[in-house]
Amino acid sequence: MLDMGIGILLPLLTLISLIVFIIVLIKQFKHGGVLQGIIGIITCGLWTFIWGWIKHKSLAMTKLMILWTVIQLTPLVLGPVKSTLGVVCPGCGLTRAMVLFAQGHWKAAIDLHAFAPIFFGVGIFLVVGSIMPAGLQQKIAYQITAFERLTGIVGLLIIGILVYWILRIINLMNP
Repeated sequence: MLDMGIGILLPLLTLISLIVFIIVLIKQFKHGGVLQGIIGIITCGLWTFIWGWIKHKSLAMTKLMILWTVIQLTPLVLGPVKSTLGVVCPGCGLTRAMVLFAQGHWKAAIDLHAFAPIFFGVGIFLVVGSIMPAGLQQKIAYQITAFERLTGIVGLLIIGILVYWILRIINLMNP
């Protein structure tokens, strides 16, 4: 049933995305000039998307750009790696696991994705950090940068996720 829903949803989102692309492209030709519009077409909409975000306030199209962004990100959320290759991706199940973690179902969350507590913590940290005063944000950002340079924690996290992904694939192949 889920596959049928995704099978209907993705073409619909593609159509809506095309309509939004055309609307922004027309604005790009009108306000950016012919060269900007042609570059938008040549880059298959990528430059039009970037240009739209650059000009969203001055052309009063913030809501349109948010819609286009959500549409572009939806296939990523729906799991393109698993649906196309039949293999889980490194983040497969991470969102559901973080929801379980937030609900207090810690074991179920970790069983679904071992990195859920880490990403949940980072998410909470980012939300709290986004409402702090700018000066405090700067200080914390500087300390995090210094910590990352000292420890290489981001690189270690990426390696850990890739190793975890490989182990998940091996486990799925040998039930």
